[in-house]
Amino acid sequence: RMRTADRAAETRLPSLTPLWRSVEFQEREIFDLYGIYFEGHPDLRRILMWDEFEDYPMRKDYREPDDYEYEPTPHDDVLEKAKRHYAPRPQLDGAENIVEPLDR
Repeated sequence: RMRTADRAAETRLPSLTPLWRSVEFQEREIFDLYGIYFEGHPDLRRILMWDEFEDYPMRKDYREPDDYEYEPTPHDDVLEKAKRHYAPRPQLDGAENIVEPLDR
C-alpha cells in the first residue's frame, strides 16, 4: 500500500520490469489511472485512456467534467451497421402466446 501527501508532486517509483517482465502492463495501467510514474519502464504510456485525456480517473480528487463533447471517429459507420444488424427485438408481454379455445 502506498499513500502520497500531495498530488502536485509527481509520485515516482522504480519499475519492477527488470525483475518481472510481465509487470509492464500493470505499471502502465497504474500510470494511466493513478498517475504514478515508474522510472526505468521501457514503454510508459497510456494503455486504457485516450492520449488526449489529461487527468487520472481513479484518484480520489478526480472530478468528471460535465462538458464531454462527442467527437466523430472512423468507427462510427461500423457502430451504425452493428446497431442495424442487432436491432432490439420488440418487447413481448406474453399476450401473443395465449391461444383461444375453439368453439364447440
